Parts: sequence; C-alpha cells; structure tokens
Amino acid sequence: MQPDSTPSDEAAPTPAPTRRKRRGPMIVGVVLALGAAGAAAAAAAGLLPNPLASPQRAAAEATTDRTPTVKIVKPKRESSVAITVDQIATVEPYYRADLKARASGIVKSVLRDIGDKVKKGEVLVLIDVPESEQDVAKSDAMIFQRKQELKVSEAKLKDAKAAKDVSAATIKQRQADAQGATAIRDLKKRKFARFQGLAATGSVVGSVVEEEERDYLSSEAALTSANANIERARADYSESESKIEAAAADMELKAAQIEVARKDLDRAKAVADYGRITAPFDGVVVRRTVDPGSFVQNATTGTSEPLISIAKVDLVTVTAKFPDSVAPSVVVDTPALVTVDDLPGVSIAAKVTRFAPTVQNADRTMRVEVDLFNGNEAEHQRLSELVRLGGPDRQTKGINDPMPMRAFSADAAENLRLIPGMTGTIRLTLGGFGESFVLPNTAVYSRSGTSYILVVQDGKTKQLPVRVQVTDGKTVRLAVLEKRRNADGGSREVLAELTGREDVVIARQLEVGDGAAVKTGPSEW
Repeated sequence: MQPDSTPSDEAAPTPAPTRRKRRGPMIVGVVLALGAAGAAAAAAAGLLPNPLASPQRAAAEATTDRTPTVKIVKPKRESSVAITVDQIATVEPYYRADLKARASGIVKSVLRDIGDKVKKGEVLVLIDVPESEQDVAKSDAMIFQRKQELKVSEAKLKDAKAAKDVSAATIKQRQADAQGATAIRDLKKRKFARFQGLAATGSVVGSVVEEEERDYLSSEAALTSANANIERARADYSESESKIEAAAADMELKAAQIEVARKDLDRAKAVADYGRITAPFDGVVVRRTVDPGSFVQNATTGTSEPLISIAKVDLVTVTAKFPDSVAPSVVVDTPALVTVDDLPGVSIAAKVTRFAPTVQNADRTMRVEVDLFNGNEAEHQRLSELVRLGGPDRQTKGINDPMPMRAFSADAAENLRLIPGMTGTIRLTLGGFGESFVLPNTAVYSRSGTSYILVVQDGKTKQLPVRVQVTDGKTVRLAVLEKRRNADGGSREVLAELTGREDVVIARQLEVGDGAAVKTGPSEW
C-alpha cells in the first residue's frame, strides 16, 4: 500500500487563492477609474453635474436647466381678414300686436279665432259701448243745430246788405232834397231882398216884406232839415255796413261751431270705435283670451290683458345679440348664415337687414336683425310689388328696407317654415379690415377683466394689455393699449397696431407669468 501523500499534494497549490485575492482589488480599481472617467465625460457633455465644479456654477447650471420653454408665433398679415362669429338667435314674427280694449264694456262677439288669417282693418272683437253711441247721436244733432244757426246768420247778412242798399239810395234822395231846398232858399232870399228894396222906396207896405222874410226863413229851415236828412241817411248806411260785418262774423262763428261739432262727432265716433278691435296689419291670430259676454276694462285707465294677439308670420325677423368687440364691423348687408335647431341640415344664406347702432350697457351687446320671407312664391311676388310701389301698404318695418330674401328656395319642401319662437344660430362673416395682423385666439388671455398677450423680449416675457377688436374663437384681431404722455404731463391710452415682429406666447401665459426668463420654440398655426 502506498503511503498517503494527499496532504502534501494538496498543500502545494495553496498560493492560488492568494493570487485571486490580490486580483480583486485591482479590478475594482479599474472599474472605479473607468466610472470616474465616464462621469467626468458626462459632466463635460452637460449630462451630469460636474462634482469637480464650484457650487455656484452647479447652482447656475441647475437654474438654467429649469428655464421653461414656450411656444411662440408671430402675427400674420392678411390682405383681407374675414372672421366668422356665431351667436344664439331667435326667430320673431315680423310684426306682432297684442290688442287691448280701449273702452270698458261687455264683449258682444269675437269674430276671429287662433290660426285665422286676417286683413288690415278687419274687425276682430266687438265691445258693447252704448254711451259712446249716444255721444255720436248727440254730436250729430249738434251739427244739425249749428247748420241751422248758420242759415239764420246768412239771412241776417242778406238783410244787412239790403239795408245798406236802401241807405245808399236814401242818401241820394236826401241829397236831391237838399239841392231843391237850396234852390228855394236862394229864390226866397233874392225875393226878400227885392221887397226890402221896394219897401225902402215906399212901393210896398211893410206887411208884404214881413211875409217874404217869413218865406225866406222857412226855406232856410227846409234846407237845414234836408242836410240833416242827408246825415241821417249816411248814418243809416254806416249802420248797415256794421250789420253786414256783424252778420259775416256771426256766419264765420257758426261755421267754426259746425267744425267744432264735427270734431266732437269724430271724437265720439272714435270713442265708439274703441269698441271695435281691428287688425292693424295683415297677419294671423296667435292668441285669444276673451269670449262673448266677458267684461273688459279700458286699458288706458286700468290694468287690462290683451284680448287678442296677431302676428305677421309670412315675414319673420331672426335676431341675435353680438358682443361689442364685433359691433364696429357689422354693417347692413353683412353676410349671415342662419341655422335653426328644429330644422337640422338646413342653412339659410342671408344678409343683415338692420342693426342697433348702439351697444347696450347692461350686457355689452348689439342687436342684429335678419329679415326673411317665410311664404310661397306667389306671396313673395305680391309683397315684392307692394314694396316696389311703396306707400302705406308697403308692409316693411323701415321705409328704406329692401324686400326680404326668401328663407327657402322654390324647390324646398313645402312644410319648411320658420316658426316664431324657434332658436338657432346666426353666423356673421365679418371683413373689411384691409391689411391687418392677426393672432390665434389662444394668444389672448384675461386677468381681472383685462385682456393681455404675452410677448418675449430679450429672453424675458412681457405682458401687454390689448383690446380685442374681432374674434371668431380661432383667429383674433387686436390692438395694443399703450400709454403716451400728454403735453401737460399727464398720460393717455392709445391703440397701437401690431408690427408683425412680436414673439407672442400662445399657451401657458398665466403659468409662465410676466417678467420670467424663458426659452422659445416656434409654433405653426
């Protein structure tokens, strides 16, 4: 048996583990050296902070890494900016009248019901007003009385004119009598003078002279009486003229009283007509609240509900309120597209008929109206002729309003009609801005009720107050509010157009804030 040599054989290779232990630290050192070199390279490339750099540099590099990046755009210049604006619209009847009672009384009859078509001037409701009928009869009798009084005045005028003619003839007669009396007096005077001469010579006795003197004095008295008769005749003539003037004035008075009586009759008839409720225009009855036998109150002296309502629905007006930002751009004939919720798939191309030239302070909106014809072709032609002829039968809201466009073409379905009360949308296509700079709508934001845009200047943001002039929710045209100094040292706000060179932030404006350092990246829109 051979000697056991295992211990010596196994003891010989004992240095091997020792060599492995020495190789381990060397490998770790190589790995650490390679890691340090990689870290240094990464730090040099900016991927990791350099542990060998100073703390101040590390803080600056960390701050730079947190600088936000914003998307910016530049304003676009459009040769003809066209922006569409949508607003909720309501279909209204072209005309609508809620007719109330103007006299108190019992309703005698209601001649039209809901859905009935009526013509202008047609009687709709009759109210029993007996006292008004009595006033009409009294006014008629008063007119008859005044006419009879006028006839009496006319007769008096004729009498006065006849008396004037008599007075004129009497004057001539009295003048002739005076001429005869003058001749007799002259004769008596000469005869008296001759007898005085004869008496002086003793040819005649004194009693004869006295008789001649008496005859002469009688002729003088007759002449005086004749002249007095002339004056009396002239006075009668003047009195006749005065009576003529009085009779003429009385005739004018009676004629005026007749006119007053006629006015009273017209008034009485008008009051009596208060019991007749008539249609003020062609239309259709849309509401009725009374029946025969109902007692109604005079609406001018108390509270009264409408007895009957009519509306003109062969024409309709589509109305909407547009914000003040687009108000300056709305004009007559601005293209409008009307859609109605209850008529899906139907779009009506029209134009603005009229608009309120003011902005309501309550909601800062402006009313816009679009008139549309709602009838058939025959009705459209008839109304077109009335509009062409003009006059009181024109039946349009304004004297210069054009003929409304047809809501639906001739080949459209017959049951397509715009019913007052329907809701929908009016889309206005606004233009006419010329060469203008525009921005995407997201570039504008609000803070405390003021609109702003955020621009980047020299790597920092700057908040600019702006006034939105028109927007359609996608594109916006605006002006920048700038403060300028006055000559007196004060300041004023003026509107300045964009230059097209601005770098405008289109998102995250409130998050980034004013005066922040940012990095920029372009964005397409």
